Amino acid sequence: MFTTSEIIEYFVKYIAPISIAFANFFKLIYKIRFGFLHISKSKTERIFTLFSQDTCKNTANRYALYIAVADALSSFYPIPEIEFAFARSNPLVMLRDMRAVRHLVRLNPEKNAIESPRKKSARYFYLQSNLSYGISAFSYFPVMAFAIFIQHKSQVIGAFLVISYVTLAILGFWRGLQMNRASQLLQCEKFYPRLS
Repeated sequence: MFTTSEIIEYFVKYIAPISIAFANFFKLIYKIRFGFLHISKSKTERIFTLFSQDTCKNTANRYALYIAVADALSSFYPIPEIEFAFARSNPLVMLRDMRAVRHLVRLNPEKNAIESPRKKSARYFYLQSNLSYGISAFSYFPVMAFAIFIQHKSQVIGAFLVISYVTLAILGFWRGLQMNRASQLLQCEKFYPRLS
């Protein structure tokens, strides 16, 4: 049906540029995700100075910490979440992750632990994460094979399949990232160990 030269030409013309675009897109997402964590040294030092003070003796310190974190991370976090995160390694990343997956897992201040409101385990979120990544990655082959096959009959349907795949792949990778964050937060002793 297709000659080898046609397949190579199609790959060079379409698949390779799309793959490079995907790689650059995810590289951009990675840079954006970690770029905002490069907070100025003065803001970080201010947060740690406030946190090192005894917050039980002076309630104003707790609110000063709340404002300092909001200033540094450009977002407001509940005080129990701030105190929970700053008792662990890499607290700024932990706070960002807690905010991103608050709909999946959240801090229970009474137990001082992160829990899933729907009683899901870390393993469940880990498996969902891998499933999302796998479906996004491996659905490429059947969708693109069908798009190549159908493009001779209808280029509109072929283009629609490619655009649908790109959209669903991005959503799948995003869902996988969210599930992975939730899994890590439920295992915070492993991924965010307590400071000694």
